[in-house]
Amino acid sequence: MHVEAIRIQNLRAFSDASIDFRRDGDAAVGAPLANVHVLLGGNGAGKSSVLRAIALGVLAPVFERDATLERTGWVRRPPGTGGGSACVAEDAARIDIDLRLHGQDLLACAGRPLQALPIKARIERVGDMELLDWLRPQQAELGRELRLIQQVREPSAFFLVAYGASRWVDHAQAAADAAPVPVGRQRRQRVASLFDNRGLLPLAAWLPAYAAQNPGRHRQVVTLMNRLLPDGCRMATTASQDPPLFEIDGAQLPFSGLSDGYQAYVGWIGDLLHQLCLGAPSGRRLADNQGVVLVDEIDLHLHPAWQRSLLSTLSQALPKLQFIVTTHSPLVVGALQPHNLIVLDRTDTLGTRCRRLPERVHGRSADEMLLSPYFGLATTRPAAVGGRLERLRLASQHGDAAAAVAYLQLLASGEGLA
Repeated sequence: MHVEAIRIQNLRAFSDASIDFRRDGDAAVGAPLANVHVLLGGNGAGKSSVLRAIALGVLAPVFERDATLERTGWVRRPPGTGGGSACVAEDAARIDIDLRLHGQDLLACAGRPLQALPIKARIERVGDMELLDWLRPQQAELGRELRLIQQVREPSAFFLVAYGASRWVDHAQAAADAAPVPVGRQRRQRVASLFDNRGLLPLAAWLPAYAAQNPGRHRQVVTLMNRLLPDGCRMATTASQDPPLFEIDGAQLPFSGLSDGYQAYVGWIGDLLHQLCLGAPSGRRLADNQGVVLVDEIDLHLHPAWQRSLLSTLSQALPKLQFIVTTHSPLVVGALQPHNLIVLDRTDTLGTRCRRLPERVHGRSADEMLLSPYFGLATTRPAAVGGRLERLRLASQHGDAAAAVAYLQLLASGEGLA
């Protein structure tokens, strides 16, 4: 399963907005990082809401009609109107998602495997509650099959994992928490950190058991982890049931001994590999699984050098997964192409709009990125410094020779910037 497109109506910052994840047609066919989509925009533009809308839309068949969403405020209340858009009733929001299906998703219609599936979800405001429901496909049999697969059958079907910006590893979780759970509950757990402050399962709670029970999978996990880690860090390859160790510059450290940056990254990557282990049928390589991974603030706690190579590393190590992520990092963006990027702009009355820009960004410096339309800054200098430079520039244009000299000195040496 991959997400091909989403339309969001009357939901939070969105009045009516669409994103096509099929990229820019023939221009992006065979392009690098074709499985990576990055959402950009200011705080409050709705980047996290897009990720949550994808999770709610895809998983809507898992929820019962009377299930109340834990978060409130989904249905949009535009400023000064108290209601919704002209497209959707003011007491409801709507999420329409076009999915591209793969063999592991198991759906068929008239005896033939389905290649595409539209899912339509609705969030209705009833008094102080907001209820999630989904509109069944016209073929009743297909609707029953979809609910059955999402709730009961193969955990590899409709593989969707999500990680919120507040993600963290819960070291108190016991190994028993790694035991298999019903598929419907498992699908909720896979996206839980996107909606609340739920901790992730640490590597030590599940990986050591694979060394004895499934050494082939254990080797795959270690190999993938080492492909995903930056230079200078590797997971020890010894097949033992001891907690995993990481080798950094010649020293071996347990997970708890890693820096915050390493823990933030290894935490969600380890959880992703665990979910792949739970979902992959016997005999299938973990890297061959199709599915969608949502990550909010993917650059969280990472050093700038790591940010530059992060998405390329993920795309190459797990090429069949679709990554839809958010970031505020110009270094992450500078390693991409326009077809990878979607910019969210918030307007006062019409809600957030989603756009692709033509400007090329690959290889640009961080300053160039911040001054580009993708971030829209007028200057990267502190406000006081920028104001002083502007005053000197204007004075020099009016014939003040001393101001012109001071302007050039300020640019060349940085003296007096405080």
